[in-house]
Amino acid sequence: ARRNTEVFLDSDVDAVVVASAGCGARMKEYGHLLKDDSEYAEKASRLSAMVKDVHEFLVELPFEPPGSSLKYKVTYQDSCHLSNAQRISEPPREILRSITGVELVELSSASMCCGGGGTYTITERDFSLKILDSKMRAIEETGAEIVATANPGCVLQLQYGVGRAALPIDVRYVTDLLDEAYRRERVNSLP
Repeated sequence: ARRNTEVFLDSDVDAVVVASAGCGARMKEYGHLLKDDSEYAEKASRLSAMVKDVHEFLVELPFEPPGSSLKYKVTYQDSCHLSNAQRISEPPREILRSITGVELVELSSASMCCGGGGTYTITERDFSLKILDSKMRAIEETGAEIVATANPGCVLQLQYGVGRAALPIDVRYVTDLLDEAYRRERVNSLP
């Protein structure tokens, strides 16, 4: 935390944009983590205030929605570190809704953990798999062809679950779908 604080503050940036909900949640806690450190308390608080989740950052810009269309039925799985720790749940959905042609179908248990939480898949393997199997049933019920999420651990866990349940569903980051739409727009605009 001290090293990151030094590096990022020395970089003279306006924001530190994080694409991993778990990392972002932790970095937003640096001010609290180092509150009793006379050398780093103020610096860490300053850095924590600069940290933005990529979805939060894009929506606050505001970003320009892509001009092309994707024809996907998508459901969204909240990352625990994004929705519970950072209290960010609407920006990823707002991004998904901004992509013309994306049909966003709410997942009945979107804010419930997928069972991947940190080392949970190792330390509580059986329970983790029960949670994952339940999540896969809920995802399948949406009829979505893509489940989007916002954290690398969630992506890995959901990919494992899709394979384990033999579901014909892709697991993608929200930002990957946004990127795909922008790329299609660029290709479609070529002469």
